[in-house]
Amino acid sequence: MKTAVDGIVIWEVKTGEADRVITLLTAQGLVTAYARGSLKPGGRLTGTTAMLSYSNFELASGKNMYTVTDATSQNRFLKIYAQADKYSLAVYFCELMKYLAPTEEDSSRFLSLLLNSLYLLDGDLKPAWQIKAVFELAVMTLAGYMPDVDGCSRCGSPESSGGVFFDPLEASWTCSECLDKEGRAANYLFSVIAAVRYVVHSDTRRAFSFSLTGDAVKQFGRLSEEYVLAHLERKPRTLEFYNIIQ
Repeated sequence: MKTAVDGIVIWEVKTGEADRVITLLTAQGLVTAYARGSLKPGGRLTGTTAMLSYSNFELASGKNMYTVTDATSQNRFLKIYAQADKYSLAVYFCELMKYLAPTEEDSSRFLSLLLNSLYLLDGDLKPAWQIKAVFELAVMTLAGYMPDVDGCSRCGSPESSGGVFFDPLEASWTCSECLDKEGRAANYLFSVIAAVRYVVHSDTRRAFSFSLTGDAVKQFGRLSEEYVLAHLERKPRTLEFYNIIQ
Protein backbone atom coordinates (compact mmCIF):
# COMPACT_ATOMS: atom_id res chain seq x y z
CA MET A 1 0.00 0.00 0.00
CA LYS A 2 1.30 3.43 -1.00
CA THR A 3 0.62 6.85 0.45
CA ALA A 4 1.67 10.39 -0.48
CA VAL A 5 2.65 12.97 2.11
CA ASP A 6 4.35 16.37 2.26
CA GLY A 7 7.24 16.43 4.69
CA ILE A 8 10.68 17.80 5.46
CA VAL A 9 13.72 15.65 6.16
CA ILE A 10 14.87 16.42 9.71
CA TRP A 11 17.28 13.51 10.23
CA GLU A 12 19.24 11.00 8.18
CA VAL A 13 21.29 7.92 8.98
CA LYS A 14 23.51 6.25 6.40
CA THR A 15 22.86 2.54 5.95
CA GLY A 16 25.21 0.83 3.53
CA GLU A 17 27.09 2.50 0.70
CA ALA A 18 24.18 4.17 -1.07
CA ASP A 19 21.15 4.04 1.21
CA ARG A 20 19.88 6.02 4.17
CA VAL A 21 17.04 6.00 6.66
CA ILE A 22 15.36 9.40 6.95
CA THR A 23 13.03 10.96 9.49
CA LEU A 24 10.31 13.18 8.07
CA LEU A 25 8.32 15.85 9.86
CA THR A 26 4.85 15.86 8.35
CA ALA A 27 1.54 17.44 9.32
CA GLN A 28 0.53 13.99 10.62
CA GLY A 29 3.62 13.49 12.80
CA LEU A 30 7.12 12.05 12.51
CA VAL A 31 7.65 9.34 9.89
CA THR A 32 10.66 7.06 9.43
CA ALA A 33 11.40 5.83 5.92
CA TYR A 34 14.05 3.86 4.05
CA ALA A 35 15.45 5.66 1.01
CA ARG A 36 17.19 3.12 -1.20
CA GLY A 37 19.93 4.50 -3.45
CA SER A 38 19.51 8.01 -2.07
CA LEU A 39 23.27 8.52 -1.58
CA LYS A 40 24.16 7.80 -5.20
CA PRO A 41 25.50 10.93 -6.96
CA GLY A 42 22.82 12.18 -9.31
CA GLY A 43 20.35 9.56 -8.12
CA ARG A 44 16.61 10.07 -8.43
CA LEU A 45 16.17 10.40 -4.65
CA THR A 46 19.51 11.98 -3.76
CA GLY A 47 18.42 15.61 -3.46
CA THR A 48 14.80 15.10 -2.50
CA THR A 49 15.65 12.96 0.54
CA ALA A 50 18.60 15.01 1.84
CA MET A 51 18.53 16.99 5.10
CA LEU A 52 16.19 20.03 5.00
CA SER A 53 14.53 18.88 1.77
CA TYR A 54 10.82 19.66 1.79
CA SER A 55 9.21 17.27 -0.67
CA ASN A 56 6.10 15.35 -1.56
CA PHE A 57 7.02 11.77 -0.71
CA GLU A 58 5.45 8.61 -2.10
CA LEU A 59 5.79 5.98 0.61
CA ALA A 60 5.22 2.25 0.50
CA SER A 61 4.42 0.63 3.86
CA GLY A 62 6.67 -2.19 5.02
CA LYS A 63 7.08 -4.47 8.02
CA ASN A 64 9.18 -2.06 10.14
CA MET A 65 9.06 1.25 8.29
CA TYR A 66 8.04 2.95 5.09
CA THR A 67 10.12 2.89 1.91
CA VAL A 68 10.44 6.00 -0.26
CA THR A 69 9.43 5.04 -3.79
CA ASP A 70 9.40 8.55 -5.23
CA ALA A 71 9.77 12.18 -4.10
CA THR A 72 9.11 15.56 -5.72
CA SER A 73 11.01 18.53 -4.32
CA GLN A 74 9.10 21.61 -3.13
CA ASN A 75 11.91 23.51 -1.39
CA ARG A 76 15.49 22.60 -0.51
CA PHE A 77 16.57 25.84 1.25
CA LEU A 78 19.81 25.82 -0.73
CA LYS A 79 21.08 29.16 0.63
CA ILE A 80 21.19 27.64 4.11
CA TYR A 81 23.54 24.93 2.83
CA ALA A 82 26.01 27.59 1.64
CA GLN A 83 26.76 28.97 5.13
CA ALA A 84 28.02 26.80 7.97
CA ASP A 85 26.41 28.90 10.71
CA LYS A 86 23.00 28.85 9.03
CA TYR A 87 23.19 25.13 8.29
CA SER A 88 24.24 24.22 11.83
CA LEU A 89 21.37 26.33 13.22
CA ALA A 90 18.88 24.66 10.88
CA VAL A 91 20.08 21.19 11.89
CA TYR A 92 19.71 22.20 15.55
CA PHE A 93 16.07 23.08 14.81
CA CYS A 94 15.67 19.64 13.25
CA GLU A 95 17.15 17.89 16.28
CA LEU A 96 14.68 19.68 18.56
CA MET A 97 11.85 18.56 16.29
CA LYS A 98 13.16 15.00 16.44
CA TYR A 99 12.88 15.09 20.23
CA LEU A 100 9.68 17.13 20.62
CA ALA A 101 7.35 16.59 17.65
CA PRO A 102 4.80 13.77 18.10
CA THR A 103 4.39 10.60 16.08
CA GLU A 104 1.03 9.79 14.47
CA GLU A 105 -0.56 12.97 15.84
CA ASP A 106 -1.45 16.34 14.36
CA SER A 107 1.90 18.08 13.87
CA SER A 108 0.81 20.82 11.49
CA ARG A 109 1.91 23.61 13.83
CA PHE A 110 5.31 21.98 14.35
CA LEU A 111 5.73 21.72 10.57
CA SER A 112 4.60 25.32 10.06
CA LEU A 113 7.07 26.57 12.68
CA LEU A 114 10.01 24.76 11.12
CA LEU A 115 9.17 25.80 7.56
CA ASN A 116 8.64 29.44 8.56
CA SER A 117 11.92 29.48 10.50
CA LEU A 118 13.88 28.00 7.59
CA TYR A 119 12.23 30.39 5.13
CA LEU A 120 13.29 33.39 7.23
CA LEU A 121 16.80 32.01 7.71
CA ASP A 122 17.21 31.13 4.04
CA GLY A 123 16.15 34.60 2.92
CA ASP A 124 17.93 36.63 5.64
CA LEU A 125 14.52 38.08 6.50
CA LYS A 126 15.14 38.16 10.26
CA PRO A 127 18.38 38.10 12.27
CA ALA A 128 19.59 34.65 13.24
CA TRP A 129 19.44 35.40 17.00
CA GLN A 130 15.75 36.19 16.70
CA ILE A 131 14.89 33.16 14.56
CA LYS A 132 16.75 30.87 16.98
CA ALA A 133 15.19 32.28 20.16
CA VAL A 134 11.65 32.40 18.77
CA PHE A 135 11.97 28.85 17.45
CA GLU A 136 13.19 27.57 20.82
CA LEU A 137 10.37 29.19 22.78
CA ALA A 138 7.71 28.29 20.22
CA VAL A 139 8.68 24.62 19.87
CA MET A 140 8.82 24.19 23.65
CA THR A 141 5.36 25.76 23.91
CA LEU A 142 3.95 23.46 21.21
CA ALA A 143 5.44 20.48 23.04
CA GLY A 144 3.65 21.40 26.27
CA TYR A 145 6.39 23.36 28.03
CA MET A 146 4.85 26.83 27.82
CA PRO A 147 6.38 29.23 30.38
CA ASP A 148 4.05 31.10 32.73
CA VAL A 149 4.85 34.68 31.74
CA ASP A 150 1.44 36.34 31.97
CA GLY A 151 2.08 37.74 35.44
CA CYS A 152 4.49 37.90 38.37
CA SER A 153 4.67 34.58 40.23
CA ARG A 154 4.34 36.45 43.54
CA CYS A 155 1.78 39.23 43.07
CA GLY A 156 0.28 38.40 39.66
CA SER A 157 1.05 41.82 38.15
CA PRO A 158 1.52 41.67 34.35
CA GLU A 159 4.00 44.57 34.45
CA SER A 160 7.24 45.47 36.20
CA SER A 161 8.74 48.92 36.73
CA GLY A 162 12.29 47.52 36.64
CA GLY A 163 14.22 44.35 36.00
CA VAL A 164 12.73 40.92 36.73
CA PHE A 165 13.96 37.50 37.81
CA PHE A 166 13.14 34.60 35.49
CA ASP A 167 13.60 31.02 36.69
CA PRO A 168 13.86 28.63 33.70
CA LEU A 169 13.08 25.54 35.78
CA GLU A 170 10.06 27.07 37.48
CA ALA A 171 9.11 28.67 34.13
CA SER A 172 7.96 31.87 35.86
CA TRP A 173 9.17 35.38 36.67
CA THR A 174 9.13 37.80 39.60
CA CYS A 175 8.59 41.55 39.21
CA SER A 176 10.97 44.23 40.52
CA GLU A 177 8.62 45.28 43.34
CA CYS A 178 8.48 41.74 44.75
CA LEU A 179 12.21 41.31 44.27
CA ASP A 180 12.81 44.45 46.37
CA LYS A 181 10.64 43.07 49.16
CA GLU A 182 12.53 39.78 49.10
CA GLY A 183 15.97 41.38 48.77
CA ARG A 184 16.71 39.60 45.51
CA ALA A 185 18.37 40.82 42.32
CA ALA A 186 16.97 40.86 38.79
CA ASN A 187 18.52 38.84 35.96
CA TYR A 188 16.47 40.06 32.97
CA LEU A 189 14.98 43.24 31.59
CA PHE A 190 11.19 43.30 31.63
CA SER A 191 11.19 43.90 27.85
CA VAL A 192 12.61 40.37 27.47
CA ILE A 193 9.69 38.87 29.40
CA ALA A 194 7.27 40.94 27.29
CA ALA A 195 8.88 39.49 24.14
CA VAL A 196 8.62 35.93 25.51
CA ARG A 197 4.95 36.56 26.31
CA TYR A 198 4.34 37.75 22.76
CA VAL A 199 6.03 34.70 21.22
CA VAL A 200 4.28 32.02 23.28
CA HIS A 201 0.84 33.54 22.64
CA SER A 202 1.34 34.05 18.88
CA ASP A 203 0.85 31.67 15.97
CA THR A 204 3.91 30.36 14.15
CA ARG A 205 3.88 33.19 11.59
CA ARG A 206 3.27 36.21 13.82
CA ALA A 207 5.70 35.03 16.51
CA PHE A 208 8.64 36.63 14.70
CA SER A 209 7.01 40.09 14.36
CA PHE A 210 8.66 42.05 17.17
CA SER A 211 11.95 43.84 17.80
CA LEU A 212 14.44 44.16 20.65
CA THR A 213 17.53 46.31 21.00
CA GLY A 214 20.60 46.65 23.21
CA ASP A 215 21.09 44.27 26.12
CA ALA A 216 17.63 42.77 25.57
CA VAL A 217 18.88 41.02 22.42
CA LYS A 218 21.50 38.93 24.23
CA GLN A 219 19.22 38.36 27.22
CA PHE A 220 16.40 37.08 25.01
CA GLY A 221 18.75 34.61 23.35
CA ARG A 222 20.15 33.48 26.69
CA LEU A 223 16.70 32.96 28.20
CA SER A 224 15.38 30.88 25.31
CA GLU A 225 18.42 28.61 25.18
CA GLU A 226 18.49 28.10 28.95
CA TYR A 227 14.78 27.31 28.86
CA VAL A 228 15.30 24.55 26.29
CA LEU A 229 18.17 23.01 28.24
CA ALA A 230 16.26 23.16 31.53
CA HIS A 231 13.27 21.22 30.20
CA LEU A 232 14.73 19.05 27.44
CA GLU A 233 16.97 17.35 30.04
CA ARG A 234 19.72 16.90 27.47
CA LYS A 235 22.07 19.15 25.55
CA PRO A 236 21.64 18.68 21.81
CA ARG A 237 24.98 18.02 20.11
CA THR A 238 23.93 20.29 17.26
CA LEU A 239 23.55 23.21 19.69
CA GLU A 240 27.08 22.71 20.95
CA PHE A 241 28.37 22.76 17.36
CA TYR A 242 26.37 25.88 16.50
CA ASN A 243 27.71 27.73 19.55
CA ILE A 244 31.28 26.76 18.66
CA ILE A 245 30.82 28.21 15.18
CA GLN A 246 29.34 31.39 16.65
